[in-house]
Amino acid sequence: MKSLNANTQQNTSAPSIPQIPRMLPLKQVVHYTGLSSTTIYDMLDRRSKRYDPTFPVQVKLSKGRVAWVESEVADWIESKMVDRTH
Repeated sequence: MKSLNANTQQNTSAPSIPQIPRMLPLKQVVHYTGLSSTTIYDMLDRRSKRYDPTFPVQVKLSKGRVAWVESEVADWIESKMVDRTH
């Protein structure tokens, strides 16, 4: 049996770990976007004059609890920043 030492090469590739999306509660979405909770829900309501089909849709986590995917909110904010230059 061989003993391992500092000069022995080892397989250092780790198994692939799935990326778990970070979920943001409404309070954080309000903070990051600068929008009120009322405006956010209006943007999600197809019947509202404020409806925005590009705004990320919340994920239902449990009865009475929803959250938004952080990367989707970040992408939406980034798209607004890009739009201001056009």
